[in-house]
Amino acid sequence: MIEIGRRTVEKLRILASYLERVHGITLARAISLNPAKMHEVLSGKEQPSYKLCVKVAAYFFIPVEILTDDTKELPEEDLIQIDADLLSVQRNDIENDIERQKQKHFFSRNWKMIGYRKRVKLVLSVLVIAVPLIAFILYCASEVAFERYDDMRKYRMGSDGLEYDIYDPIQKKYHDDLEGTSKANNPDAYYVEVTVGAVLEKIKNISSATSSYEGRMQIFFKFDKDEFRNMFRHYARNVLMDQVINDYYAESDEVRPVNEFSFESWLADHSDYFEEWVEAHDHEYYPGETPSNVLTDKETMFVIGNGEFVPDSLGTLKELEEVQYYDENGNLRTMCYQKIRFNAAFEKAFDSVRYPLDSVQFKMYILPTMDADYIRYVPDTSVSEDGTRVSGFTPYFGITSGYRLIHDTDDVDNFTLRLNYYYDENNDPAVHFDQSVRTQLEIIVRANRAGISLFLQAFINLFSVVIWIIIAFYSQSYTGEDSVGMLGTGLFGVISSMLVGLSMVSDAGIFSLITMINIFTLAVIMIMTYQAIAAKRAQVRKDKVLIAYNGIKLRVLFILLTVCTIAMFVVIPAIAYMWGV
Repeated sequence: MIEIGRRTVEKLRILASYLERVHGITLARAISLNPAKMHEVLSGKEQPSYKLCVKVAAYFFIPVEILTDDTKELPEEDLIQIDADLLSVQRNDIENDIERQKQKHFFSRNWKMIGYRKRVKLVLSVLVIAVPLIAFILYCASEVAFERYDDMRKYRMGSDGLEYDIYDPIQKKYHDDLEGTSKANNPDAYYVEVTVGAVLEKIKNISSATSSYEGRMQIFFKFDKDEFRNMFRHYARNVLMDQVINDYYAESDEVRPVNEFSFESWLADHSDYFEEWVEAHDHEYYPGETPSNVLTDKETMFVIGNGEFVPDSLGTLKELEEVQYYDENGNLRTMCYQKIRFNAAFEKAFDSVRYPLDSVQFKMYILPTMDADYIRYVPDTSVSEDGTRVSGFTPYFGITSGYRLIHDTDDVDNFTLRLNYYYDENNDPAVHFDQSVRTQLEIIVRANRAGISLFLQAFINLFSVVIWIIIAFYSQSYTGEDSVGMLGTGLFGVISSMLVGLSMVSDAGIFSLITMINIFTLAVIMIMTYQAIAAKRAQVRKDKVLIAYNGIKLRVLFILLTVCTIAMFVVIPAIAYMWGV
């Protein structure tokens, strides 16, 4: 091991003093050593290592023996050589350190340069920009979060056996009122419960240019024939009453007094005729009755709540089938089955407007033509022996226009069948229900948009534009460079993204996620343009107060816009995405 001379520390001190006195840099910086460690060496608290001596000797272009051998002396100051380029770089590095120290206290240093009025103006101008921008982002986040929460809540409805929307007070009121008139609470009730199921074959003709889509489906009905016959007796009384009374007053040329005719008396005298009429006509009012090519004058005994039948699409899959069985009391009963197929055009009212990070609910409503006093639907949500749902999809079911069914989970189903209550729009839903109330079968199919390439094209384009503007902001704020020239690229990018976004508006809704981001991007460009021009004006005028004013404002806005960009392009899309579906 090479020994270090006793005069080595003294020689190092001489060289360090020469560097600071003549060239203005420290020996520690010259050889890139920790200043604290160099202080320990120069103060004699730590023995210099041979490696350190090699670095110092190489820096001054002298043999290392001059430092380690006490018999050899350092060259005169005039003869000491240093790499000029290296020295220049190290000097600039010192200046950069000084500049960094200034930048470290940029806000406090520049805050002292502006007066009271400028300070008030600065705070107000930042708030004028920050408050609307933050308010817009919070509004977008609340819209997206509420839509997602509302969708997930609706998606869970029906999966836990609920028959009505418990969050809708009107629906709950009708449910409770009908429960009060149920056969369990009212033995004299004569309505018939009709079990209804649905099997979907296809959803098609989904177009942004139309307000509807077409569904092809099968509906099956199951009801007790004896209960239906008992209900129809009450319904037939009303039908015959109008007919018989009209015939009575039309039979005579004389004007007969009002209320002279008693239908009850007529009914008592024509009981056999009444029973024959019921026997002959009750099947015409069965829940699954529809017109056919032979019986074109038949009425369809159910209607589409949010659309209409496609002409000539109704077809009977199963003629009326009667199955006899014994109930728990040993009485012989007859169960009737009907099954039909049809196409219907349903109103397109998707729940969500976030394109495409959303799931769509296709809602279809089937209602009986007779109100709840006569027929009440019961959804058939049973499961067959092989574990499949009786209601659901055919094996060849499909959705056109780039949709696919969501995956079934414990909380969310891609198919839901549930019961709602429908009332006549001419009646006030706040008052007690009347005979206009009908039970409404709601069929919900949930699907995701299969392709998101169009959205990603606009999203990535807009994200690139905002990042470009943020870079321009950084360049303007921290290096004082003129970034006005960078705005042209940003404007071109946002215009192209807007064109892509506009192509999705008709299908996505006016205030979709892509629209929110478009508005945000435009706001960022406008803010950047104004601030860049203001900063450039201050530089041209060489107004140090105005330069300090704009310097603080630019840095505050840079931080603000960076945080807002993360919120708009990361947080809100993450909220919008339908996890697990």
